[in-house]
Amino acid sequence: MREVQWEEIRRRCGVSDPALKTQTTTAARQPSGPLQDWLATLSRIDAADQARAAPRRPAEAQPAWEPRIVAPSEPAAEPPPASGAEQDDLAALMAENMMLKARLRQEHGRYDELQALLAEELRALRAHVQQEVDRAEELRAERDLWMARAEALAQPLFQHRR
Repeated sequence: MREVQWEEIRRRCGVSDPALKTQTTTAARQPSGPLQDWLATLSRIDAADQARAAPRRPAEAQPAWEPRIVAPSEPAAEPPPASGAEQDDLAALMAENMMLKARLRQEHGRYDELQALLAEELRALRAHVQQEVDRAEELRAERDLWMARAEALAQPLFQHRR
């Protein structure tokens, strides 16, 4: 059995006879543990391969590649008339399609209304903000005017008297 295992290794790994004979002791060539299990499995696989390969005939030369010729297809005939169940299914699908399209149109209308309302709200908000900004500018201008008046009135108080 050991000889079969080594032949299996030689066949699968491409190891030559001189390479196998370089080992000096028989104990070194004795596989143990998982290696022995692995080698036993390999020998069983090889035996099964040889059993399958034996009934085969010798390989025949395959012909050279030739393009495949496809016959032109005939024009498609009109489909057969649909049965009652198919017509009912088709009618149901068409009705559902029409209903979904109506819903979609309705949703688009709502969306357009919402956009118009939102645009109007944004315009009103911008107008309000502009009013507040204008009022703030008026207050600043008035403040600046009062500060200028107060400075003008206070100026004689801080002049040096001679």
